[in-house]
Amino acid sequence: MTERAYHHGNLRAALIEAGLRLLGEGGVEAVGIRSAARMAGVSHAAPARYFPTATSFLAAVAAVGYERLAAALTEAADSAGDSLSALRAVGLAYVGFARREPNTFRVLTHPSLADKSQHPDLLSASDRAFDVLHAAVLRAQADGHLGPAAPAALALTAWSTVHGISSLVVDDQLAAKGYTGDPDDLAEEVLATLFLGMRSAET
Repeated sequence: MTERAYHHGNLRAALIEAGLRLLGEGGVEAVGIRSAARMAGVSHAAPARYFPTATSFLAAVAAVGYERLAAALTEAADSAGDSLSALRAVGLAYVGFARREPNTFRVLTHPSLADKSQHPDLLSASDRAFDVLHAAVLRAQADGHLGPAAPAALALTAWSTVHGISSLVVDDQLAAKGYTGDPDDLAEEVLATLFLGMRSAET
């Protein structure tokens, strides 16, 4: 095989891009360093400089996934009107991201990446995504739309809810419980119920 020539740093980006393609086409199980190297046109040994283990490579791919999620949530928050609408928009954007990119959504919380402290780029990217949700909660609370509970607890409640409904949607678990309607409508209903509870949440 004739290897492609890459400038310093470009090979890492090319491998991650290949990993994202593998993820989109075949799911988390398809993301492998050897497959990415083959797709990038380099030897199997070439990625070792950047990714010494399979987990470090998966973490780099997941970090880009979190960056995409953060961008989607930020766009939703910025395009909304009042703070409660922004929080609602962020929640719907989370579910929408999961529906558009189900395999990317699944890699974000893959068990092998649970300890994000081992992967600084992944940790930073995941923090950025969560910070968008946390900031939306803070603004809605400051405007009196949410109760006086600790903001961190409210943000965790919101995250747990939108991540949970997203998981049910992408894993096709709703029909088994008799729900055959539009997932977007379900997300709207769930968020409306969530906000009712958060509005009365006490410290």
